[in-house]
Amino acid sequence: MTSHMPAGWYPDPADPSQHRWWDGEKWSDAPGAFVPSTTTTSNRWRPSALTVIVGSVALVIAIISAITSGFGGFLIALSLFGIAGGVWTLGTRKPGFLNLAGRRAVAVAVTSTAAAALLLGVIAVPKAASHDVALQVASASTATPAPTVTPTPTHTPVTKTETVDVSEAVPFAATSYEDDTAEVGTNVVVTPGVPGTKVSTYKVTTVDGVETERTLVSEVVTVPPTDEVTAIGVAQPAPPPAAEPAPPAASPIHVNPGGFCSDSLVGVTATADNGREYTCGGNGPDANGKYHWNK
Repeated sequence: MTSHMPAGWYPDPADPSQHRWWDGEKWSDAPGAFVPSTTTTSNRWRPSALTVIVGSVALVIAIISAITSGFGGFLIALSLFGIAGGVWTLGTRKPGFLNLAGRRAVAVAVTSTAAAALLLGVIAVPKAASHDVALQVASASTATPAPTVTPTPTHTPVTKTETVDVSEAVPFAATSYEDDTAEVGTNVVVTPGVPGTKVSTYKVTTVDGVETERTLVSEVVTVPPTDEVTAIGVAQPAPPPAAEPAPPAASPIHVNPGGFCSDSLVGVTATADNGREYTCGGNGPDANGKYHWNK
């Protein structure tokens, strides 16, 4: 910190009862006789570069404190920096960031002044706060009251879990076998199929009455199904009976108009060569009991 002091006589850091010359960079080798001069500037306070930097920071913090806490906050911020600089010089006998002379009296004076400013700031801060509270109360009393907002009730979902039994149909199976007593193409249902019944137990979860999950717990067949049985005919049909032979064709009947005809042809009508039809015994027998071809 001594590198920021201007050249001059200062109390000896090793023995404050004596003085040692500081040339601006280092101390003289041995203490010497202090010769006060009206032209020397060693006793005049001058800010160092560190003083300017620290002082700028202190001023910014003090302004911020003044905005938030009023003048009391401003005093408190500055006084804390002053106290820190004075205490440093008292304890180390070095100028510190305030660039104070190493004499105890100067450090005590700076520290006492800063402490007094701190006390004034502490007293002033509650008054400023009270003033702000009064302004807020006055503003609140004249402001239009805000409408009361009724909070919307928070909906809590209702979750329920229950066991449900559901009766369901069990489909029947279809089987068949070959029946050699029935002709091919003939299918006969011997045993009709009947569906069975089973009871399925589910664990059902609902949220606000709406089903969200269904889990199968167990299945019990209460009525077993009856399988359908069908007989399929495989017998080949019998061959049709052979046709009877046609009777031999009758010999043509010779008709002699008015002539005799056989008793076996009585009542038979036939066509003569002249194209006319004649009936055997058409007029009955003659005197001799014979039959003739008559018209």
